[in-house]
Amino acid sequence: MAAAVANTKGDGSNTYLLLGPIGTGAFGNDVTKIGNVFRKVLTSKLMGTNGPIAKAFENIWGKSAGLDPQRRLTTISTHFGTGTEVNVCAKILYIEESREIKTMYHIQLICLVMHLVSFSYLIQCTRIPDSILDLNEVAYHDEPSKIYLGSPSIIRLSSGRLVASHDFFGPGYAFQPRNVSIYVSDNNGETWSFISYIKHSYWTTLAVYNDIIYAIGTDSDSNANIIIHRSSDSGLSWNYNGSDDGVVLFHGSFATGPTPIVIANQVMYRAIEAWPTPRWPTDFQAAIISCNLSISSKSTEDDPIMSPNNWRLTPPLIFNKEWIPKSFPNLNAPGYLEGNVVIVPKPSSKEIRILNVLRFNSIPLSNLAIILELNQTTNTLSFVSIIKFPGGMTKFTIRYDPVTEAYFSLVNPVTQNFDPTQRNILSLSYTKDLIHLSNWTIATDRLLYDDTGFTVNDSLRYTGFHYVDWQFDELSSSLFDSKASCIEWNCDGGPHIIYLIRTSYRGANSYHNSNRITYKVLKYYRKLIK
Repeated sequence: MAAAVANTKGDGSNTYLLLGPIGTGAFGNDVTKIGNVFRKVLTSKLMGTNGPIAKAFENIWGKSAGLDPQRRLTTISTHFGTGTEVNVCAKILYIEESREIKTMYHIQLICLVMHLVSFSYLIQCTRIPDSILDLNEVAYHDEPSKIYLGSPSIIRLSSGRLVASHDFFGPGYAFQPRNVSIYVSDNNGETWSFISYIKHSYWTTLAVYNDIIYAIGTDSDSNANIIIHRSSDSGLSWNYNGSDDGVVLFHGSFATGPTPIVIANQVMYRAIEAWPTPRWPTDFQAAIISCNLSISSKSTEDDPIMSPNNWRLTPPLIFNKEWIPKSFPNLNAPGYLEGNVVIVPKPSSKEIRILNVLRFNSIPLSNLAIILELNQTTNTLSFVSIIKFPGGMTKFTIRYDPVTEAYFSLVNPVTQNFDPTQRNILSLSYTKDLIHLSNWTIATDRLLYDDTGFTVNDSLRYTGFHYVDWQFDELSSSLFDSKASCIEWNCDGGPHIIYLIRTSYRGANSYHNSNRITYKVLKYYRKLIK
């Protein structure tokens, strides 16, 4: 469920919308149920039983009573989708009328199912009450739904618009479409509006190139292909050559997270993992996909980035237990996943090294990462080293800042050694080691932390600020001098960091099962390093 808040305008009339992720799977073909619930909302005491919207709805509802359910719904959506201007006020809805369809999720964003696209622009976020963390909430799901929010990704467009994405997981989301929700902000993240969803997309990363948004992930969360979608209208739609189904780049069984898409020497790179067998994460096999951009085109019909023929995949590299130092204790289910493509300049040369830096599941140890290197001639990966890396037990994103000549990451350092899965602290880390990518240092140890008053053990159990995606940014107040998020590995993105957080906080049933997607800004990060 998303939160809805906007200032009351005009005559102060209120309309309350039922919100939730997209997809009609929960309803099947029971459009009558959709119409009935929507009717109850529009005519409820929340907005005034005799208000103009309620009267208009009752009128069209009555006139369409003799139609079959599908035609009745179409009639209603046509009426309300073309002529009604609605002033929206207020807050997250969880009204009694929705309970007959179990949860807010199963309402499935009725306004969009009924093609009320204009309404969706009014769906906006709110601040979290009683929190001192200054988080802007992009999306929320309540605990009883057993639906959790994951895989955040964020970019800025050259127009100044921020675009954010996330997906869903959990037992309440079983057998539902694997779609990604898209939110936008045109005021530097103060408010967020849901505008679209990406079909058949999961564990997805957003990137902007030549003012086109690309989304690369998998088409499911099991036995998944690698898939790409694109939007040429700032995230409003995700069509390519007349279809919104996306383009499969590689068939197989893959897994990933929203890890960076990076360009170096006119080649686009993204890390991915093959996952042909069921053991997590022991059976993950590291890989990198890449696309030559030298013939890239902006046209919809001829975009090499959308052509599978222009991409190549490294042979997946199986995790080798022989890499583990003999001095380590026996590790529980060692393996790697959610790799980052990191470009490193070669000393005294204009050439570059292409690394894959991966999260290392190393229980009972923590704060470690694994580095692989891509041979650009043979297109193969090989093991380089295991490094000390704060937060290496959890997914992270690494980016390079050419001004400070340092690599940065937002991480979940493990400070309680008895719990290597700790995610209740978010920190800024960096290194200036451009050769070995080691010597990571915490610059700010508590960007986010648990302010709930939980005991240490309960905080570890219920709170998480994790899977953070982020970008260097200029936070321009003018739309005329905004700059899109950097995709070139060594461009100067700006003096600030914008970040999107998979958030388990104030109501989550575990640190893993995140109930919120939140947004925040770190200003002048360069001043925080030595």
